[in-house]
Amino acid sequence: MGFTQEQGIGRVSRACLLLLGLVVTSSVPLAAQIPPPPASIPDPLVFAGSDDYPPFQWRDGSGQARGFVIDLQDAIASQQGIEAEHRLMAWEQALEAVENGEADVVALFVSEEREGRFDFTSPIYHVAHGIFAPSPESIPKGPDDLAGRRVAVVEGGYAQNRLIENPTDGELMPQADIRSALLAVVEGRADIALVAAHTARHVIAAAELDIHQVSPPFWPRAYAFAVRQGRDVLHAWLEEQVGLLQASGTYFEVHGDWLSELEWQPSTWRDHLHTLAWIALPLLLLGAAGYLWSWSLHRQVASKTRLLSRELESRRSLQGELQYRLEHDMLTGLPDRSAFISKLDGLIEADPDWAPTVALIQLINLEQLITAFSYQVALELQRAFARLLETQDGYLVGHFGSGLFAIATRKALEGNELVARLTEPLNLGSVDLDPVYVVGIVNEASLDEDDGGDELVRRGILAVAMARDAHRRWVIYSADLEPDIDDLLLLQDFHRHGTRDMFLEYQPKLDLKTGRVRDVEALIRWRHPTLGLVSPGRFIPMLEQAGLTHWITRWVIEEASGMLWRTGLAASSFRVSINLAPQDLMEPDLVDFITLSLAPPMPAHSLWLEITETGFIRDPSRTRDVLSNLHDAGACISVDDFGTGYSSLSYMSEFPVDEVKIDMSFVGDMLINDRHFLIVRSTIALAHELGLIVTAEGVEDRETLRALIAMNCDTIQGFYLSRPLAEEDLLVFLDRDMEEVLSRTINSEE
Repeated sequence: MGFTQEQGIGRVSRACLLLLGLVVTSSVPLAAQIPPPPASIPDPLVFAGSDDYPPFQWRDGSGQARGFVIDLQDAIASQQGIEAEHRLMAWEQALEAVENGEADVVALFVSEEREGRFDFTSPIYHVAHGIFAPSPESIPKGPDDLAGRRVAVVEGGYAQNRLIENPTDGELMPQADIRSALLAVVEGRADIALVAAHTARHVIAAAELDIHQVSPPFWPRAYAFAVRQGRDVLHAWLEEQVGLLQASGTYFEVHGDWLSELEWQPSTWRDHLHTLAWIALPLLLLGAAGYLWSWSLHRQVASKTRLLSRELESRRSLQGELQYRLEHDMLTGLPDRSAFISKLDGLIEADPDWAPTVALIQLINLEQLITAFSYQVALELQRAFARLLETQDGYLVGHFGSGLFAIATRKALEGNELVARLTEPLNLGSVDLDPVYVVGIVNEASLDEDDGGDELVRRGILAVAMARDAHRRWVIYSADLEPDIDDLLLLQDFHRHGTRDMFLEYQPKLDLKTGRVRDVEALIRWRHPTLGLVSPGRFIPMLEQAGLTHWITRWVIEEASGMLWRTGLAASSFRVSINLAPQDLMEPDLVDFITLSLAPPMPAHSLWLEITETGFIRDPSRTRDVLSNLHDAGACISVDDFGTGYSSLSYMSEFPVDEVKIDMSFVGDMLINDRHFLIVRSTIALAHELGLIVTAEGVEDRETLRALIAMNCDTIQGFYLSRPLAEEDLLVFLDRDMEEVLSRTINSEE
């Protein structure tokens, strides 16, 4: 660090006085005057700290604890004849270790908030913060002008706590440590980093990052040792040891060893002149002092040599660590997307005959975990899932961020087998959680000459998206998944012709208590003039994305109402269920139209409105108000596909719901899947406790029907009863004696 001529002379004067003082001091060593530690002082004394906070404390490439604070801690233990144990870890874990008694002492900034949790010694150093950015243009020069910027800070650090207490309208982006905060700016994930200036400048120089300090230092904070409140004897003893370090001169020896790093900044020609003057004058004085000064000079040379060796070792360690961080996801330690693709390309080039298999796996319950538990639990789930993937038979495993993982193998993958291997509770310390995910598999892909790992990953992500949208656990990639130009033509034709080529079919619902069919679900179909019969699974999502489903919903209600009047079923309290897309509830005109459709002469409760479970959680307040108004107007509300949206019946009970429809993914295999069997049985029981009707979807066989009857299910729907029927076929079906069919099913011995 640069200093003035007066400062340089002052330092020399103090150095001379110190040396003269050492000559005339008492011959009794200070250590001999230090009393032994109280019996309550732990031995070894456990010091917690950050594993990445140079030059104060960090863990080098060999795993050894190093730094200015580490040497001070060793000196405290040495002068008392006890052992110092250094436990370096993530910063938040270090604070927790001291608070819960796993460690005794930690060095950190003094703040009002922390004084409520810790007892501090006298300061051992003072550290300021600074703002770091790629360029000084249009960058705030202080901490009070952060509005509209993404600000990278250290998770649990002083800067984060201060900005939370004094908001500046900037978006805080917590990072694991100072290096991660600086890398977030370099990689464009944050606009600026607000971190401790000493360590930041050290990391920038060692890693050669293209980022600069653009503000003067601010928030100078005392840096001191701290113990958990209530450990008064340890605190008083530690305060005494800090004073003894200074009285014995040990502190100044340690400080001298680390001076070049503690006060580091880019050198200028003026700095070199100051340094030269500072060195020259002591050398002249030492030459005149004779043999004693010569001995002191040898000692300084040895110290500088030791410091240079440490610096070279530190630089090599930091370069290796930076290279690792550039290629790995820091949360899981797995290769990131670029490194995964690069390694996969290397494997393909090494074995051109290899037809690689790649699986992309997306955790889809992270937002729910953050809401229900905490952000930390979501992070722990990703770490645990990464460890689970590493145990699988794969050549390569990667994490692309946000819970998206990838694996590459040399053999084809079967979806059910992979899901079975990855479905197990993960222990997160305080809770065991099942990972909820979807899988996209690219099996033994044949690649063109210009294709490689990037193309395999793209195909896997496409399969993942299809699995997520279709509410399936896994999807195997095929060319059929690629975007089809016909989808654009369908959308264009709908804009031109609307519902002209659409028609309805009706799937019956059997009341298991009465043995009668009093309900049907209206299902839309599209017979396109050139493409033929188009699946709803194809055109409904497309129209939902285009925001056009409210036009279809209006048409379905008109057609279903017309069917009730044409067939005379309206007079017999027959009911028709209509599917609503979540965004339909946000269309005031459509809601008004539904309300009018429920008015007399339409019989009360003739229209039932089915909304998927996820539709209830998009805008709960708005959804609750709209459904309440529709319910008051005479509509009955059903929760469709229940079980696929990760909500609960207790949450559903907050809405005006009359019926729960258990999704076919649980009903279809409940006789061979014990977990699904328990989900179906418990859902029926709890729904009845809440006064709700329960319908089981996807009933395909007699055994499933008999099991549902035993569970006291109210209504069933599925191919075992009937496929969707045209209007005229529905009338024929309703003439059947379903009571007799149901009786035979119950009493059958087959």
